[in-house]
Amino acid sequence: MKKILLTCALAFATVFTSFSQEVYPCHTDEKQQELLQSLSPNERAQFLTDAENYEQEILSYIEAHKNDAQLKNGSILYTIPVVFHIIHEGGPENISVEQVENAVMHMNLDYQKLTANWAQVQPEFLDLVADIQVEFKLAKLDPNGNCTNGITRTYNPAATNGGNGTQQVNAVKAVHGNWPGDKYINIFVAKYIGGAAGYTMYPSTWMGNAMNNGIWVLDNYCGGIGTASSNAIHTLSHEVGHWLNLPHLWGDSNEPGVESNCNIDDGVADTPLTKGWTSCNLRGVSCDGTLDNVENFMEYSYCSKMFTEGQKARMHAALNSSVGGRNKIWKASNLTATGVNLPDVLCAADFSAQYREICVGETVDFEDLSYSVVNGWSWEFEGGSPAVSTDASPAITYNTPGVYKVKLTVTDGSSSKSEVKNAYIRVLDNPMELPLIEGFEDYPSAGAQDFWLIENPGNNAKWEVVEGVGYTGNKAFKLANFGQPKGGIDAFSSQPINLSGVSLETGMMLSFRYAFRKRSANNADVLKVYISSTCGTSWVNRKTIKGTQLSSQTAGSSWTPSSQEDWVTVHMTNVTSSYWVDNFRVKFEFESDGGNNIFIDDINLYSGSQEDDPLAIEENQMIQNFSIYPNPADNIANVSFASINGQKVNVDIVNMMGQIVQGNTVQAAEGENLVMLDTQNIGAGVYLVKITAGGTQQVQRLIIK
Repeated sequence: MKKILLTCALAFATVFTSFSQEVYPCHTDEKQQELLQSLSPNERAQFLTDAENYEQEILSYIEAHKNDAQLKNGSILYTIPVVFHIIHEGGPENISVEQVENAVMHMNLDYQKLTANWAQVQPEFLDLVADIQVEFKLAKLDPNGNCTNGITRTYNPAATNGGNGTQQVNAVKAVHGNWPGDKYINIFVAKYIGGAAGYTMYPSTWMGNAMNNGIWVLDNYCGGIGTASSNAIHTLSHEVGHWLNLPHLWGDSNEPGVESNCNIDDGVADTPLTKGWTSCNLRGVSCDGTLDNVENFMEYSYCSKMFTEGQKARMHAALNSSVGGRNKIWKASNLTATGVNLPDVLCAADFSAQYREICVGETVDFEDLSYSVVNGWSWEFEGGSPAVSTDASPAITYNTPGVYKVKLTVTDGSSSKSEVKNAYIRVLDNPMELPLIEGFEDYPSAGAQDFWLIENPGNNAKWEVVEGVGYTGNKAFKLANFGQPKGGIDAFSSQPINLSGVSLETGMMLSFRYAFRKRSANNADVLKVYISSTCGTSWVNRKTIKGTQLSSQTAGSSWTPSSQEDWVTVHMTNVTSSYWVDNFRVKFEFESDGGNNIFIDDINLYSGSQEDDPLAIEENQMIQNFSIYPNPADNIANVSFASINGQKVNVDIVNMMGQIVQGNTVQAAEGENLVMLDTQNIGAGVYLVKITAGGTQQVQRLIIK
């Protein structure tokens, strides 16, 4: 029999937990620190008291119900409504209905002792394998009583920039409203959730019915089909275990596998002390000479098969406690409100598209998402070919630029439902020819820019043309970032540009200018530049400027550049030949960290041999403040320097034999310049970076890893 060592400190440490089979340790410590920073000393003391009281309530319930006959009768005692909130950017992370249903199926198999291999657990644990008597069902009614299939889909950059999860919750709320955490298990599915495969919250008086009283999981750890694999099928069962107050078997240290874990307990009597496992050592013994329960769902092994009877008792205790609202979620009144037991009927038409923004001549695959019984389809595609279809999943080609609606009518044989999505498919303009010379002078102030497509998922300040601030001319692009909430992401992307005629002799150069100030010294706002060779169906990050690199200066009030000295000129040499296609696109994305306004001007894309480059002024050989970072470099080396005037500058990487391994010519602007050198195809070693302007040369050493 194990000791119960759950102290106040441990109870506090288990507020948040996370799970990852590929990346560990858990994010428990990070989540704990987030909470610590948000609590006042008085709140912290109260939280610890609440946690200790809750633990005593759990232990008392277990003792009082240890002889309940119903715990072993194999019937379903608890039905829990579930809703999957899929946050995506139009990629494979927008998982299918079938993958969601597969994830729910595996949760039910695990929690009802129905997995095919549970009887293969080590003999010492065979009598402890528990039927938890819990079933999970997708909700059929949303919080307003409208029909749902238990899945929401939200197109938002929070799919990959979710921060601590709050941005993902807020993104879903903005579109689909609030789903209380004591009515549903809210499962947030995204492409990136901070480095783990999943995480969740333990029951807590501080969570209540909040929507973030839920579970986060990567799309490729959700179920076992689609983007996920067989290694992922128990991830949600593990996370639900945490949601029902089960720690990892080694307790709540920051990582499994360390000897000190033998001094921590998980509060379950029939799971032996263990240091924790990340491999399937079935006869592993790590602490007190007793065989470890390596095949437990709350371990990190790849051979999970079981919960124990002791874990079952602890989960049932959580389900019968008001802490965290767990005792409300399975009550008959809530099952009625969420509709989980309603019959399947046709209640809504819906659909999605593989891509919503395409180039001329491209084909889009459409998917019917109607629910719940459909046996007939009638599609109408404005601007598409064919214009109509009766297929369940048609493929439609668009040959003319424009913005088009799509209509779907579905039937179950006796009734029908329709869905119309206006301005749903955007077919971009025919590709423009080089050079791109963009000073924003031809656009009306604060007006729409046909060439630049604005992304404003937060529906707050957005990129727009303003007057009186340009580096050259009178206009520039501005994002009024001053006063915006942290974590907001705003972007603008180009229409297609034809680079198919570029040669290796001439090469390509992308340059632009920006002006920015921090609001306070600790701001870490980020400007990223992406490029695409697939008309924007996929993007590759080619430049990231963050924090002090973006600017070391601050301005406490809403800031506007007042002279050319406020601007930095960036030269990007890494628009490489694989991107020299006829549907090239570029995107600028800014992520706010509470800093000040940012301005962009003079976006230019040109062949490297072009003599009348738009950034060229008059020659002058004065170069100052030459530096290289990071150094050592991996894939990118940034060369920073200041130029007294505009001039043509050679920036070369030279090996130790004096041979130029990469040569670049840029048209430096007056003031700060930043040149990106693509080093991923240069062998590891020591090199020299030479900056040459006229007869003047400066040299610094560069190490490439």
